[in-house]
Amino acid sequence: MVNTHTYILPTCSVSYRLYLTPLYLPSNQTPELHLRCRLYSALWTRPRQVTMLTCCSGRSHTAQCFPVPESLLQEVTMQPYVHNCFVNVCEGRHIYQFCIFFKRHLRLRANVLLSSGDHKFRGNTVVMRVGVNHPSVVNMRARDNALADFIIHQ
Repeated sequence: MVNTHTYILPTCSVSYRLYLTPLYLPSNQTPELHLRCRLYSALWTRPRQVTMLTCCSGRSHTAQCFPVPESLLQEVTMQPYVHNCFVNVCEGRHIYQFCIFFKRHLRLRANVLLSSGDHKFRGNTVVMRVGVNHPSVVNMRARDNALADFIIHQ
């Protein structure tokens, strides 16, 4: 079963550009891309936009990209498992889909970015944008950071 949540925002018109930075490798190796995502780390006092390594199924524009969240989420010996869920944000007639990767464990550091009041979240979280035309992760754009912050604080 896939965890999916939907949020509805007020209508707003925004234009976007997509920037992909391919890393070309020899033909016998898997192509890799570094895609922008939003990291909520327990080590920082505010979220940051970072790049995550993704492995692609091919070299074409429609190839699926599979993220490697372990490259950003630390504490592998404490919590080796990475959880994920999908969130839909509805804004007028637009639907934005995000994939959230997170680690959560009692012995991980408390994350001040994700904690509120008596509730302490222990671990790190990464938010990635899912493409519209094909179900694969894509680069986060300017407005996506604000939407990711909205999702995390819900």
